[in-house]
Amino acid sequence: MNKLKKQVDNPEVTLDIEAHGIPEDVREAGFLDWLCSVVAYGDDGKMYWFGTSPLILALENVDMWNLEISWETGKVVPMPGTIYKIADFPPVGITTRHSLPGGSLQVERAVNQVKVNLGSFQVICKDDKTWHYSIEDEEKGIKVEFVHHGAGFPTWYGKEKPSYLTPHSIAYGYNWSGIVEGKLFIEGREINFTGKGIRERYIAVDSSAAEIGGWEDWMWFHFDEAFGSMYEMKLGNKDMSLNLAEENLYFPTGDFTIEHLEWAYLQALGAFIPTVYKIVMEVDAGVLEFTAKVVGATVWGVTAKSPSTPVATLNWDKLEGTFTYENGSTKSLSGGLGGVSIRQIKPYPSIFAPELVSGSPILNEGRMTTL
Repeated sequence: MNKLKKQVDNPEVTLDIEAHGIPEDVREAGFLDWLCSVVAYGDDGKMYWFGTSPLILALENVDMWNLEISWETGKVVPMPGTIYKIADFPPVGITTRHSLPGGSLQVERAVNQVKVNLGSFQVICKDDKTWHYSIEDEEKGIKVEFVHHGAGFPTWYGKEKPSYLTPHSIAYGYNWSGIVEGKLFIEGREINFTGKGIRERYIAVDSSAAEIGGWEDWMWFHFDEAFGSMYEMKLGNKDMSLNLAEENLYFPTGDFTIEHLEWAYLQALGAFIPTVYKIVMEVDAGVLEFTAKVVGATVWGVTAKSPSTPVATLNWDKLEGTFTYENGSTKSLSGGLGGVSIRQIKPYPSIFAPELVSGSPILNEGRMTTL
């Protein structure tokens, strides 16, 4: 087994890393975030995908926070007369972004918690391994309150010293899959929810989209019996971790493969995206396998022109998976949720785009969409 190198000697999350600011050796494109991406079931019977984060962007001298919430799913459909498929996904249900001058974000350190404030965004990182979010956009009538619970240990990029993901993408921090619970207030409705999510404490010394963008899969998964995350840069390195809940085992190293079984063109991104994933993760205790189907997407930073390094978060439907132990016994996994963010070096294969957006109608659940 081709094991990945262990990133840290002690995987325990401390308040020091939660409160970590811009590194002293920061380069041109340094930044910070306290991100959380969630998949949850509401008490209204709907499934929700949402993501939020406060950011310090050193290069732009800007602090900002954002929130995107989706609750509708789409499907992949054939493109008539071609061998291609199209991801006919609905737009994000609600999105809001607030930019403030650099220096607006405040980090307050106390004995048992770290409080991060930026305008009407707050996240409190407590020493019991929970993060408590409170976010509000009064003008749009949006409010979100939820807690992310950390169990086991996370995937570390670097702790005592940074990890060189690529020569010019250098970072400290972790991401951690866990249980979430809370409330959404949207469109005049109050929705209680429970689910799974990943949180990220990211401290970038520098970042290079060109180096990362050969291809990037940043994904997380959370079953009741097994949870973790993995990160692969085709031009860089690989990171992963796996927690086995019932055995109370943590694996910060192992090997994994990510297969993109099907692809479809996503017009909002100007690129093809994977729409079916197959993941195999091997650790000393055995092999985890699961499949994931993409049912929606949130694109990042797209304007009228397709970006040179397209980035998107792909919404997965519920996951199906198994864990096979070294002795050959197999366990079916339950309660599977997760998601993935991707980055490409260019809209690949972009030469097909004119053919796919030439006005062909697609029938989708009784409505006609023209691409």
